[in-house]
Amino acid sequence: MSAGGIILWVGPKHSGKTTMVAGSVGRFRTRGLLVGGILAPSLYRRGRLVGFDVVDLYSGRRAPLLRLGRPTDVGRFAFRKEGLELGRSALDSLHRSRSDLVIVDEFGPLELSGKGWRKAVDRLIDANQTTLLLVVRQELCDEVSALYASKSVRIMRASVPTAPERIEQMLLAGVQD
Repeated sequence: MSAGGIILWVGPKHSGKTTMVAGSVGRFRTRGLLVGGILAPSLYRRGRLVGFDVVDLYSGRRAPLLRLGRPTDVGRFAFRKEGLELGRSALDSLHRSRSDLVIVDEFGPLELSGKGWRKAVDRLIDANQTTLLLVVRQELCDEVSALYASKSVRIMRASVPTAPERIEQMLLAGVQD
């Protein structure tokens, strides 16, 4: 896959998309691939979903992104300033560095409406320097595909056990070109 392509990492809500892609980051790095971006792992307490954090894949820094709170535009969760700042900073710094893969977890309803990580993602796409892996809920796949229809978009089902290996092969082929 050439630099500038988009991979949609697709699966149902709360199906382990983030966990699977997070587990693949080390694998990609051991193959010499430079991986950056953000992950948004779920946070559970006593078996109950209470929020999401954001993790900068370059620095390893982590901050609260969403916590249970008064209802907002993301349902029963409220955004936390420190998480938004860390996520934006992590994605903005990628415009000044080289990466073989940039992960954005997640690209959802907020991004489709032009909010959230959308501006940073669009800048990375316009720069056409790296492959982006957007973590996307199954029900939003068609909308995200349509949004970036003019770009090279590949859909990878997170439920396919060989998906990380296929992504690795695409990235390595692009790095060697």
